[in-house]
Order: sequence, then structure tokens, then C-alpha cells
Amino acid sequence: MATAHQVNEEDHENEEDHEVVVIGAGMAGLMAATTLARESDVVVLEAADRPGGRVETVRKGDYWINVGTQFAEGTGPLIDALHRHGIEMGSLAGKSVGLNLNGKLVDTSSPLALMFRSRMGFMDRVGLAMVGARILSAVPFLESNSGIARRVRARLDRRPASDLLRGVRSRLARDVLRSWSGQWMGCEPEETAAKQLVTSVGIALTDPAKVPNFALPTGGNQTLTDILAADLGERLRLNSTVRSVERSGDGVVVHHVDADGPARVRAKRAVVAVPGDVAVRILPDLPRSHREAFGDISYGRYVIVGFFTEEEGPQPWDDYFGVSTPQLSFQAMFNHAAALRGGGARKPGGALACFAGGAAADGLFELSDEEIIARFSRDLLSVYPQLEGKLGERVVRRHHRVVPFWGPGGRESLPTLRNPVGPIHLAGDYQLDMPSLADAASSGENAAKAVLASLGR
Repeated sequence: MATAHQVNEEDHENEEDHEVVVIGAGMAGLMAATTLARESDVVVLEAADRPGGRVETVRKGDYWINVGTQFAEGTGPLIDALHRHGIEMGSLAGKSVGLNLNGKLVDTSSPLALMFRSRMGFMDRVGLAMVGARILSAVPFLESNSGIARRVRARLDRRPASDLLRGVRSRLARDVLRSWSGQWMGCEPEETAAKQLVTSVGIALTDPAKVPNFALPTGGNQTLTDILAADLGERLRLNSTVRSVERSGDGVVVHHVDADGPARVRAKRAVVAVPGDVAVRILPDLPRSHREAFGDISYGRYVIVGFFTEEEGPQPWDDYFGVSTPQLSFQAMFNHAAALRGGGARKPGGALACFAGGAAADGLFELSDEEIIARFSRDLLSVYPQLEGKLGERVVRRHHRVVPFWGPGGRESLPTLRNPVGPIHLAGDYQLDMPSLADAASSGENAAKAVLASLGR
């Protein structure tokens, strides 16, 4: 059981003893903590005033906008948790991804429509065909365990994503690739390895059959993190900023600051589920190999504007869950209400989110909310003029650290971060194959199981 007492007057720190302490209440930390809570005494320290990390949802009436992580994709612990808690899932089956080029919107699930119905010149068609062919040729090797597949992946990992543009003379094709890199990863093609970009883009654009694996929990992604946080109750401590996590004997001591001032937690084990740069800062005893592996991780950045809309009746965007917009101030528009358009009478209103990532976000960070909203509104109306006078409440978010990515060769150090540092276990969406909400959840559950095993449970 946990105990608390006042330590000597020299440092005036409140101290608690627990079996396990979890640092960070994002998806990885919440999954770790709720898994641990079934069999151990656990406490969670979160620096922010809300749980969820980069999972955030704004709700209004029947609609919601995920202003952080967009999709709950794939299979595994994340989807299991959604089902276990009875959270209704909105299907995106039958919905499409669009691409807006030179003022014309085309469906990317139809290569012929993309190449011949969009307003492009000959060199632009050739350039897009070259980029598309390189992505398509790599996708079959992403999941295979054959020798040639491993060699292809290794080569993609060693090359920058901008290598996909070699020999391409079309500015439009370059803009499209930069847009895809920005919207899916929050970075530029020169910053990341080709494998990560091919994987990110390939899911939605080269294999439309996989799109149903994207799902939108009804009420938004925060529906799950809210439930996990509620399950933890008083074991979750918000506004608790961790200063250091240090090994002490066979366990750890965590120094943090909460509303009552300096405090510390002693525990047998710790799970550190925070971004890489934060982990390096609060873990002074990290081995050099771990410190260098964290140093290989970069993070994408985004500026997001969510619009609650006030239209009535069927609309031309109803059948799209996303539209890429490489020539506008934002690079993608996601239609959260698409998950609710499964048939029957269409309810009035809707919810759209416009994303700018990478260099496009860099150019927006210092602008006021009003300036960003004005730019995004103007460009959104250029795609869908039917929204004139129907853009209601706006929500602006600036994210300086979102999706982890690696430069060429950077992922070679990744396996190091899957290993604990004595009693300290790591968790986060950087640990597994495809940085995502699903991988964050899996890493948290994996860390919790490893901790329980080390405690003999």
C-alpha cells in the first residue's frame, strides 16, 4: 500500500511510497497505468492540467473535432480498449481521400481520375506518375519478411524521403509530396527517411482497402483517454511536473513539483512515457546508447484550425474523410463528421479540421489566431464555396511536438529504446514500427507487462 510522510525539514519535500510510478498521462502512460492498476499500486504524474497528451477533442452537439491525433487505427490494445469500454466506433468504410489541384478536386482512389481529370500539364502528370510509381513499388516490401524486402526497407531507411523526387522537374509534384509529408508527419521530405513517408502515405493513398482500418471513436479520441483517466481516479496526479527520475537502490526516486510544492515518490519501478527530449531531460542517469537513440528522434509540428459548420442537407464533402490541399495555406482537411454519414437522414451541421505541417506550420506559429483563421477560411472556401456563411465556431491549436520521425539511418538506434534502464521502463509511440496512437497504446501495455513480470506478477 502507498504511504506518505513528511521528510526532514532540510528539504521540506512531501514523500510517497508506491510500487510503480508512471510519468506522463498521454495514451502510452494511461494504457500502462490502467494495465498496472489491476495488479499493483500505481501513481501517475502528469505535468499538464489535463490527461491525454496529444489526444485532444473539442465537442459541440452531435459533432467533435480531434485537434490532436486524428485516427484510432489498426488493431491491438488500443482497439481492444475501445471495445472493452463499449465506445461506439464511427466507420470510414466507403469514404474517400481527395486531392485538390489547381482548383479541381479528384478522388485519389482512382489513379485514372487523378492523372487525367485534374488540371495538370504534361510535366506535372509525368512528375506525379514518377513519385506515385516509386511509392507503389516500395509498398509491397513494407511488411514482408523476405530477404529482398528487408534490403528494400534498409535502403529506404538510409535515404531521405526527398529522394522520391529525384529527376522530377514538376513543381506541382514536389508540392504534393511536401504536402503529404506535412499532413501525415508534420515535417519536410528532406528531414525524414523515405521508409517512414512511404509507409505513412501508402496506407491511405496506395491501398484504399486499408482505409476502413482508420476509425473515429464516436465523440472523438479523447473519449477513450477520458475513460482511462477516470478509471485511475486519484491515482492520476495532474499539474505534477517531474524534475528527475533517478535510480535508488533497487528502485527509483522521482522528484516533482505539484500544487503543494516540491515532492517525491519512491517506487520499485517506473514507466517513463514522455516525448524523447523530455525523457533525456528528466533521466540524468541514461546510458549513452539510450541518450543517443533519443537524440535520433525528431518531432513533427502542426497548426490546426477546427471549424464547426452550420450547413443543412447533403454536401459534396460528405463522402470524403480527408482532402489533400498542397497549394493552400493548409495541407489537408479532415472531415470528422464523415464517420456519422453512414446512411439515413443527414443531421444539420458538421466538423472539419484543417492541418498545416512542417515548414507550412513554421510559417504560421507566430501569427495570431485571427490571422490563421482568416487564411484557412479563405482557402477552405476556395475548395468548398458551399461553406460561405456556414463556418461557425473555430478552434486553433499550435503543436510544436507531435509525430516522431527519424532522419536517414536514424531508426537504426531504435531497438535500444525498447530496453529498460534497470527499474526504469520506457513507453511511447516512438518504440514500434509506425508512430501512431495505436503504437503508443501498445507500447504502454508492453511496458506495464514487463514491469509486472519483473515484480513476479
